[in-house]
Amino acid sequence: MPFGTILMHLDSVNDLPRKLSRVHTPLPEDTLQRLEQLADSEARPVANMASVLVQAALELIDQQGFRLVEGKLRKISFEPTETDKSN
Repeated sequence: MPFGTILMHLDSVNDLPRKLSRVHTPLPEDTLQRLEQLADSEARPVANMASVLVQAALELIDQQGFRLVEGKLRKISFEPTETDKSN
């Protein structure tokens, strides 16, 4: 019993990137273990989980006001000073 026909448009397939860019990143053992745990819990390959986490961190930096401080993401907020309040 056939399942149906899949039609592919070659134009859209040809527009797909052939290979995504890659970065080799050494990780401390405990970081790798944590990454593996997260990947398992999300049913993802470890490399894909690393990619998702990097993208999420960049989004926090670009859109949510986070900054990298001493190797850690920190939420940066500014409280108005008395001078700011009087203006």
